[in-house]
Amino acid sequence: MIESLQHFATDPMLAAMFFTLTVGGASLLRSLLDHIAPRTQTVSPASQKLASLEGLRGILAFSVVAHHACAWYYFTQNGVWTTGSTIVFGQLANFGVMQFFYLSGFLFWRKLMRRGDMPAARFYLSRFLRIGPVYYCCLTIALILGFLAGGARLQVGVPNLFASLLSWLIFCIGGQPDVNRADILRITSGVTWTLALEWLFYLSLPFLAWFARKSWRLILFGLSYGALYLIARHFRDATPDSTTLYSVASEAVGYARFMIVGFGGGMLIATTEGWLRKKLGHVGTYANAIVLAFFLGYLILPGANIFSQILLLAGFALIVQGADLFGLLLSRPVRFMGVISYPVYLIHGIVYYAAMLLRGGIHPVGAAAYIAETALCVAAILLLATALHLLVERPSMNLSEQIAHAASSRRHKAITE
Repeated sequence: MIESLQHFATDPMLAAMFFTLTVGGASLLRSLLDHIAPRTQTVSPASQKLASLEGLRGILAFSVVAHHACAWYYFTQNGVWTTGSTIVFGQLANFGVMQFFYLSGFLFWRKLMRRGDMPAARFYLSRFLRIGPVYYCCLTIALILGFLAGGARLQVGVPNLFASLLSWLIFCIGGQPDVNRADILRITSGVTWTLALEWLFYLSLPFLAWFARKSWRLILFGLSYGALYLIARHFRDATPDSTTLYSVASEAVGYARFMIVGFGGGMLIATTEGWLRKKLGHVGTYANAIVLAFFLGYLILPGANIFSQILLLAGFALIVQGADLFGLLLSRPVRFMGVISYPVYLIHGIVYYAAMLLRGGIHPVGAAAYIAETALCVAAILLLATALHLLVERPSMNLSEQIAHAASSRRHKAITE
């Protein structure tokens, strides 16, 4: 009981320190970029309406970074991947990941409702160019670290090596196995499981387009994926865990679950966006206080129960309607964090792991020393994520836009001829 009360007092303080450090570092880095490379335009949202969502991405990405900082601390202490009895830090990963799924569901469902469908070839090429280059850069770094940590020598047969690499090359659809006996899952802090779900969501969009054409069909969507969840769970629970059927059923359970409570949450907000605007119009200036209360409630309530998920989705809905957390989400440092959020998400675990190698390996250190090490890691994460964004992510995004523009021009020319 005393330990829980201590965590209840210290967790929010440590979390506030972490985010203050992060926003401060982002502010300094953004100012430096303005001074030495004013034309980089690192912060350039597609529209002012989406600027708060861009800022939200930054908070969500560093929520995961903070969670893993805590998990690494406990892992070095006792060899178990956990956040101990911490309260806020234990919730930060779900806080970030679930809302990333909300964002994807909201944005893509919105497009489906407006357009009816998506040109498959152009869409998947665009998604690959958006996600692939940074992912493969970070994966290469993780593989090199794993190879060096394993003595810089081949420890398995070549067929086994390529078999273990395959899942990683297709965004971890099928798992996150060791490669050359190196625990790449631990090196990356395990974040790539969300990319597998993201790609399964993308691959589902042609099928989901039918549900998007009528608002009431969202009910059928929920029933369909609810049935898939129950069927897959039945086969998973009735099958030995060493079989292929068990693996497939487990993947299906996770996919169906997050389609309903993750992507589905964002899809629900997109479907009811106009209705919510009418109903929430009177909230006005109280919206920011309500969002803050909902988010804090989610972070301090242990366990991801239904009530806490409702709090999280309700807070997200208010941000979609224009809440900006008293201007925080529209501030330049936080929007900058949002712009580099994808590289941040992928590189941060690798930075933590590399830092431990530099200090002599994964072994316990005092809390004060670990906090200082984490502060240095956050600075490195900001710098590396910015470099990845400017040198890899942005050029690939520009290429995607050029391809889309060329395709649009060809289509327009064919129509007018």
